[in-house]
Amino acid sequence: MLEIRQAVRTTAGQVLCSDELSKDETEAAAGTLCANPAPGNLHVVRCGSCRDTRTLFRDENDGPFRLTALGWRCETCSTAAASQEVRF
Repeated sequence: MLEIRQAVRTTAGQVLCSDELSKDETEAAAGTLCANPAPGNLHVVRCGSCRDTRTLFRDENDGPFRLTALGWRCETCSTAAASQEVRF
C-alpha cells in the first residue's frame, strides 16, 4: 500500500505542475489517479507560520504535521495548519 501511495503522490505532483506535461500526459496521469481511488484524495497541508508544506493522505502524519480531530497541526509552531484537498 505504501508503494501505491507514493506512486499516487508522485503522479499528483506531476499533474499539479502541469506546465511540465503535455495535455495528453496530464489527462493520462489524472486518469490513473481517478482509476486508483483506494488511497483517497491527497491534501496539501501548509503551516501559515513556518511555511512548511507536505502532501498527505487523510490518515497520514508526517513531521511536523500531526493529524488531529480538527485537522492537521504543525508541531513546530504549535498552530493549526491549513489544508486543501486535491481532486482530479
